[in-house]
Amino acid sequence: MGRTKGSGAGSVYKRGNKWRGQITVDGVRLSHTADKKKDVLDWIAQVRNKPVLRPSEYTVRDWFEKYFEECFRPKVRPNTYYGGLRLMNAHLYPILGDVLLQDVTTDMLKKSLPEMFSGKEYSDGTYRVFKTRLKDGFEYAVQQNIIRTNPADKLLVPRNDRTKIIEAYTAEEHKKIVDYCRGSNGIDRVYYFLITTGVRVGEAICLTWDDVNLEKGYIDINKTAIKVNGGISVQNHPKTGQSVRRIYLSENTVGFLKRLKVYEEKPDGKLVLPNRNGNIYNVSTLRVHWMKTCTKLNIPYKGMHALRHSWATRALEGKVDIQTVSKMLGHKSVATTMDIYQSVFSEQKKEAAKIMNQFA
Repeated sequence: MGRTKGSGAGSVYKRGNKWRGQITVDGVRLSHTADKKKDVLDWIAQVRNKPVLRPSEYTVRDWFEKYFEECFRPKVRPNTYYGGLRLMNAHLYPILGDVLLQDVTTDMLKKSLPEMFSGKEYSDGTYRVFKTRLKDGFEYAVQQNIIRTNPADKLLVPRNDRTKIIEAYTAEEHKKIVDYCRGSNGIDRVYYFLITTGVRVGEAICLTWDDVNLEKGYIDINKTAIKVNGGISVQNHPKTGQSVRRIYLSENTVGFLKRLKVYEEKPDGKLVLPNRNGNIYNVSTLRVHWMKTCTKLNIPYKGMHALRHSWATRALEGKVDIQTVSKMLGHKSVATTMDIYQSVFSEQKKEAAKIMNQFA
């Protein structure tokens, strides 16, 4: 693909499925990659009218915003990109955002970490992702000759060794939820679907009738809804590769969906669980209403993800094999499932000990 050039206009060309633009401003060579040529041209126009920072002028915020836009965003899915931005906005920028990039040292990062994550306990996964983004952002600065060494290269982030407690509803609470939500024609039907299928909230709210086979009793999970800049965006790929899956439904859940489909004149392509305007539910709306439903049922509020955990817990308690449960949940591996639901397995180990007592 030939390049589009002009005097002082930089260059625009296609590389694979992406468009890339380059422009030199005040002796500094800048580049940008995007899905559309128009986006690259808009970026070039913006750069021409924006002062270019010299290497010594970059603050931590300046540089990491540049890294996320130029290097990180083109390589990852939207939810990964926005998740990384939230980490930086919440933890890095408030503490070190205004510090000059060239002044950052390993010791400074080490001393700042407790303040960055004060006030709340985070998972090991959050700490690991934060360290990776930090390390990669500084490494990009090394590659661009902005700094000489990577201050995050040997940084040790906090560890959370506390065993994560899975919040699942008891069997009695589970039955209360199912009985109450099954007959709903409103928002509560979302909770029934979550607790009887084990799908993630984002997977449920963008499910369409094209993904449902009532005759054979299954649904196909092949997309998810994520929150982007206050709105909802549908990704044509769920959380992980294993999240693309087929889930077979109970007879009661099939009956529930059949009743929903009766109200649709032309259901194909439409949402299975739309809001009253026919659009995707806002997750915040679902969360607030779930709090109210829990109050009505006189059960503790444990978050909507507890509905997914409750499905998995009942399945494991019912002796459904771990590999099947893992695949239906869309986990990356069986090890992930075993790690999350170790409390269920602890009870099974106790039962095993009782059974083996007759042979002791």
